[in-house]
Amino acid sequence: MSALAWISLALLAACALWLATMLLPASNAVRVRNALLLRRGIASDFDWTPERAPPGFHVEHQTAPMVIAEAVAAAGIRDVPGDWPRALALVTLLLRNVRDTGPILADLATTYRGIVAGSGYCSDFVRVFIAASNEVGVFCRQWAFSFDGFGGHGHTVVEVYDRQRSRWTFLDVHNNVYAVRKGTQEPLAAIEVREALLTAPESLEFRRAGEGRLGYPHAHKLLDYYRRGAPEWYLWFGNDVVSRERRGPAALVAGWSGRAAHRLSSMVGSLPPIVALVDPRSESAVARMEALRSRVRIAATCFVALLTLFVAQAVARRG
Repeated sequence: MSALAWISLALLAACALWLATMLLPASNAVRVRNALLLRRGIASDFDWTPERAPPGFHVEHQTAPMVIAEAVAAAGIRDVPGDWPRALALVTLLLRNVRDTGPILADLATTYRGIVAGSGYCSDFVRVFIAASNEVGVFCRQWAFSFDGFGGHGHTVVEVYDRQRSRWTFLDVHNNVYAVRKGTQEPLAAIEVREALLTAPESLEFRRAGEGRLGYPHAHKLLDYYRRGAPEWYLWFGNDVVSRERRGPAALVAGWSGRAAHRLSSMVGSLPPIVALVDPRSESAVARMEALRSRVRIAATCFVALLTLFVAQAVARRG
């Protein structure tokens, strides 16, 4: 090879190493994914109703996998009057066998079967809950908070739109609670819960949502858990949990492995943006994610350009 070709190859290897340092180990890959998906939220990203969902919000229009639809029908949840009572009935359906034996991380049908067998962690429960809620006409959206600067280590919950009250309502499916202010009965919205966690945590009270175990039998430990993640809340800008695994790379391998399909849809599928609630408490973490996104884009652009140059040089030598 010519000296120029060796230089191109060395630069290509250096660029590949730069990308690898940002993507490995797997936890770094999740952080990079989140950096690419993250954007700063504005008030209109959070203050809307299902009838007027923002144009960029990925709304689910497909039915849940048959095993979930049949379970919801057998439980008679569609016949329960009211959005909020239906949501609580879904919590009971999912938590009745829980034994906290670990994450499932698979397609929705496999995840539901794993939940019935006693496994699952927060994301597993939320995905199945959202798919099941669509079956009973309840609209919900997915919130999350992190402990590591939006990097993927944290917790996820849902927010149910209660048409009878004309308001959103926070619901932690995995921990089996919703929140009220002490001395009241009205369930709080997610943003209200976060604001209380940041300014007046002693004003919050958590109520059991459905039958089944509580994730935190001691309320003060649950409150401490939420408070640690309170600065870094974000909204997944879509509830299309069914559609994600029926399109793109995930659909190609779904018949072979539900777990592989889920991993593909979680990393390279058509995931919605994650919209951060940005204030002085989270500004630095958001800025670090934006800087990471810039580095990844620069490294990827350089890699593609150098690879193209190296291939062109190889073709020219053969010519």
